[in-house]
Amino acid sequence: MTKLSYTLGMKVFACFIAVLSGITAFFDGIGIFLANSYDFYSSSLAELKLAHPYLDTGMLTKLYGMRGSLLPILVISLLLFAISVIYLLCAAGHRPDTDEIVPNLQDKIPLDLYFAIVCPILLAILFLILEGRNPLADTGALSFVVIGSIILAILGLATLLTCVTRLKLGRYFYQHTIAYQVIRFCWKMLAAVCSTIADAAKSISTTWKIAVAWLVISAFYTMGGFGAIVLSFALLLVFCSMASQMQELKNGGEELAKGNLNYKINTQRMFPLFRAHGKNLNSISKGFSIALEQKMKSEHLKTELITNVSHDIKTPLTSIINYVDLLKKENLDGQAAEYIEVLDRQSRRLKKLTEDLVEASKASTGNLKVQLAPTDMGELAAQAVAEYEEKLENAHLEAVINGGDTPLFAMVDGNLTWRVLSNLLSNACKYSQPHTRVYIDIKKEKDTVILSMKNISRDALNIPAEELMERFVRGDSSRHTEGSGLGLNIAQSLVGLQKGTFSLEIEGDLFKAFVAFPATEPPAPPAEEMPEKEVPTDAMPMEDMQTEDIQEETEKDE
Repeated sequence: MTKLSYTLGMKVFACFIAVLSGITAFFDGIGIFLANSYDFYSSSLAELKLAHPYLDTGMLTKLYGMRGSLLPILVISLLLFAISVIYLLCAAGHRPDTDEIVPNLQDKIPLDLYFAIVCPILLAILFLILEGRNPLADTGALSFVVIGSIILAILGLATLLTCVTRLKLGRYFYQHTIAYQVIRFCWKMLAAVCSTIADAAKSISTTWKIAVAWLVISAFYTMGGFGAIVLSFALLLVFCSMASQMQELKNGGEELAKGNLNYKINTQRMFPLFRAHGKNLNSISKGFSIALEQKMKSEHLKTELITNVSHDIKTPLTSIINYVDLLKKENLDGQAAEYIEVLDRQSRRLKKLTEDLVEASKASTGNLKVQLAPTDMGELAAQAVAEYEEKLENAHLEAVINGGDTPLFAMVDGNLTWRVLSNLLSNACKYSQPHTRVYIDIKKEKDTVILSMKNISRDALNIPAEELMERFVRGDSSRHTEGSGLGLNIAQSLVGLQKGTFSLEIEGDLFKAFVAFPATEPPAPPAEEMPEKEVPTDAMPMEDMQTEDIQEETEKDE
């Protein structure tokens, strides 16, 4: 179905046709009536002329001669009037650039005010037309009737269109009136008064005191004199004290909302009602402190449990791994060799899980030493990629570092950040689509250095990014790959310990990890170069140590 055009030009043209056809049909109908009355007046035109000298009998004769063409003109005018009015009714409130109903300037005038302006004008014009001279006797009177009729048609059409637009807007029709607004305001005031009375009745234990105080104050003011002055001064002191107490309660609520559970409200000099409220706020603060302390205790116990269980598992697990290594040296053949291979693989996987559990518990509770120092993120990323070069080749992956040529220093702990990159690269090796690239981008935005890692997932990632960072959650729902599901959670905790942010994004099969740290200036160069000498292994920085050394140092710390 073709959509109607609601442009301004079309609306103006339709209004012109409606007014013109309507006026034409009106006067044409009068002409038909007078022409058909000619036979009635023709026998006594002379007497009629003598009785009404102003009557133009020649116009009646002309109308009678045109009676054959007046009826078709009337039919065409009514048809044009109906078509134009129907179009205007459909177009009322519509704009060419939107399908919604949009009120114009006259639609925004309150409807009762609109009628109060338009109706007197319509009645005045109608009165002047009816009470004026006969248009059949005076050409000037006829012109006035025509002009007045045009004004009546325009105002009537405008009134019709604004009513239709308001009806299309629904409740706007009656809501946008002065009478409705007055009635609504009065109703709200009445509802507020009734609600206040109902609330006062419910809190009668407190409100009766205020009512009695108001009666006493009214009595003093009625008597006047010195008593009224003293009472005014006393009321000033009471109101100042109430304002001070309310401010104290407000401050206590704000401190509690900020998490300051040690803040206590002084309720000694408060009125009984305010004192009870202050004690309740202090009780809430105490309850929160107890709950927080219990939660911290529970987390500490959970961490200790995980650490102790992991240590208990590690001792027999080390023996199993050692005996498996001894069995592998026995050169067993057949299925026995396959069994030994399975034992070796699964025992090492269990060892990795145990180490991840200990690290996750320490990272989540902050039981790790953090030593922040200016570190070149590009150099650190290059070292991590070099460490995983063999694993990346075995997974048929190519690592591409962008932005590492320009040194970008961030305030991080080199050991912890290397562990974050290690976890991300390990995930890439396990879950990336073979024969693809792993992109590592390093850039600086304002006061932040952002390192992002992107790779194409081998399996469909039908899981929210937030859920991937939870513990024991893995990208492959079938869990057929090696991994504990703790790597991303550990990385998030380690980044948080360094006052950075860690986030993930998933776009189809594209996996993105973002690590952001506060940017800093490069470290100052040493005053003079020191002669090179051997550095003990235990003093080497973490970024220069191999993975096995890191694990050995971790076991020593434990």
